[in-house]
Amino acid sequence: MQWTVRLETTTSVGEVKTTELVTFSRPAVVSTLAEIGLMLDETKALLARLQASMLCGQVAKYAAHHRVCAACGMMRRFKDRRTRRLQTLFGTVEVEAPRFKACRCRQPAPMAEVTVSPVCALLTARCTPELERVQAELGARTSFRDAARILDTLLPASPARHESVRNRTHAVALRIEADDRQAAAEVVAVRKEPNKAAAAAEHRPVVMLDGAYIRAVPGHQVRNFEAVCGKVEHEGHPTRRFALVRSVADQPHALLRAALQGQGWRKGDAVTAISDGDPALPALVRSATGGPVEPILDWFHLSMRVHHVEQVMRGLCALEPPLAPLGRARVDVERLRHLLWNGHHDKACEALGRITSEAKDAIMPNNPTFEAKARRLVARCTELRAYIESNEGALIDYGQRYRAGKPISTSRAEGTVNQLVNARMNKRRQMRWSPRGAHRVLQVRAALLDGRFGHQPIQLAA
Repeated sequence: MQWTVRLETTTSVGEVKTTELVTFSRPAVVSTLAEIGLMLDETKALLARLQASMLCGQVAKYAAHHRVCAACGMMRRFKDRRTRRLQTLFGTVEVEAPRFKACRCRQPAPMAEVTVSPVCALLTARCTPELERVQAELGARTSFRDAARILDTLLPASPARHESVRNRTHAVALRIEADDRQAAAEVVAVRKEPNKAAAAAEHRPVVMLDGAYIRAVPGHQVRNFEAVCGKVEHEGHPTRRFALVRSVADQPHALLRAALQGQGWRKGDAVTAISDGDPALPALVRSATGGPVEPILDWFHLSMRVHHVEQVMRGLCALEPPLAPLGRARVDVERLRHLLWNGHHDKACEALGRITSEAKDAIMPNNPTFEAKARRLVARCTELRAYIESNEGALIDYGQRYRAGKPISTSRAEGTVNQLVNARMNKRRQMRWSPRGAHRVLQVRAALLDGRFGHQPIQLAA
């Protein structure tokens, strides 16, 4: 049995041209399951020939159309014929690129304008935008070598090298970053009426930030470098993610500013920033907004420090015999979480001071186990008190904000770190990165996750 695939082309004037693309043959009676239907190699050959036939026909029509002078309607004189190679998703196609002499109706022109090549003006790159987009998407999802293997296995594209996938992923990232900088430069201030300003303050954008450390390539000045990841949420708008490496990002505040603008933020609007206590993260938000920022200390990080104090106290209370001198300290430890949750930070610091004092007074030199645990309790209480005092301006009434349905932690930003950084650069991907390469791949991954890279939001695979 034989099957022949033909391509029928109908021009704008009604001419019909038929081209035979490929012929498939099979035994009249198949003997195995593998002989049923199209094979991958046959499909790739069909797609390659179909692409070549369509592309060459389109380019030839384009060259013939532009051979006619737009000013006088006369045909330009033919000079010579050259070829151009264009890489597409369905193979590399070699097309003819004729060159024409300038029309006689034109005034004398410089030598560079004497020859006209419409095809060369059309083919401004070595590959189609679709191939570049697919390579960038695969390069952001998986390793560059695996992306090249996937393309070579499933599609009749040109034999892709991992260097090409990497370079085109970086090129797409540069365009995304340039678009973000341009969008950030176009942010305008909006003047609000008093009632609208109050409503905007109630539903202000929330920026949740977190950091992740990526292993650096050998020879870099440090073993690890930091990438800042975050998520911007605003009621009535889809979530916007961003990621950057501050050491190499060109105008890092512009990337965050573009993310805020995508959430309906305007210059002068207040913004809430939730972080883990690193002062550089709220400073980045202030640099991006140039306006009021309400910093909030992440409840999870604060709660974990309280948990450390509680663990040490439980260890002390488990000692025999029961320790009566620390009875008051035990009550204060049990109240710490409640005080911080409800915004009584001064009382929490006073309680920590009492716990520290009682633990120092109760140290027994003749009991090494108790002494070690008591000193550990003093150290944990001192660390927690210093953490609270250094972030005094970012502490709030967490209970009230939680009951209002507003975020109080960076858990969603930490999920963004897993999606953007850990799934591609850490954990299962045991590889090292340059800061510039990691920054550019993060731009593409964030755009993919938000749906800004294509048409619909997608879920990135780990």
